[in-house]
Amino acid sequence: MLGFDLYRPRTLQEALKLLAEFKGSARVLAGGTDLLISLRAREREDVKNIIDITSLRVLDFIQEDDSRLRLGPLTAHAQIADSPHIRQGAGLLAAAAAAIGSPQIRNRGTIGGNVVNAAVCADTVPPLVALGASVKLERMEECRWLPLEEFITGPNRTRLEADEMLTEIAFAKLTATAGWGFTRLARREAMAIARMNVAVVLERDSRGRVVTARIAPGAVLASPARIPQAENILLGQCPDEALIHQAGQAVATAMTASGSRWSTPYKEPAIIALTERAIKQALEVEWR
Repeated sequence: MLGFDLYRPRTLQEALKLLAEFKGSARVLAGGTDLLISLRAREREDVKNIIDITSLRVLDFIQEDDSRLRLGPLTAHAQIADSPHIRQGAGLLAAAAAAIGSPQIRNRGTIGGNVVNAAVCADTVPPLVALGASVKLERMEECRWLPLEEFITGPNRTRLEADEMLTEIAFAKLTATAGWGFTRLARREAMAIARMNVAVVLERDSRGRVVTARIAPGAVLASPARIPQAENILLGQCPDEALIHQAGQAVATAMTASGSRWSTPYKEPAIIALTERAIKQALEVEWR
């Protein structure tokens, strides 16, 4: 493991001051489930200072108002999976958090770390994209908000500046008429990194026609995004098997358009099947 200096700030302002002082040679430690592994593998040669924010309880929260949910970056995956607020207002995020790793990882790993690490396989990112989430980035005496799709720019790349910290994730709660689906494919049923995942949010009118569609796949694109071609197939329609399959094919087309690899012939039917399942889950939410 690389050698580094460890700092444990007592306030958020103290943490931000340290980030400004170290000018890019520092990394923030939240749950540590990604950072410590990369340090042990000597993948972060530029890291000279670690800022441990685990004691900053001001960053550990799940808050709800009339229309929005707000999450602190130190909120653990287990908290999200078990939260009645998340289960009711953003069930797909609770389902994704419950699928991450082992109980130990879910109790230690944080939503902020999952987002900032920006791994293409991050299970919470597609649900957050489907929910229209934005992130709050703070530096000394300044903050800004970015949509999550703009914040993550590629595999393990974000728009987080060296002196900034992610301090909040926020999104609108799903309406009572919204359905959702979340599916994933991994080598095992549990304790395995997702090879692909899909998050879907659908709203229908009184006649069963889709009026809102959000489809966000994970681990198949270079950066998080919705697939409007797939969403448009469902909009204004009462989806049947044929339309659902067409939407799945549109997601597969978007995947192959981003690049082809040796595994693409396997992944194409797999992402179609995952998308179909997620859409069907969203359409059947009232029977859960």
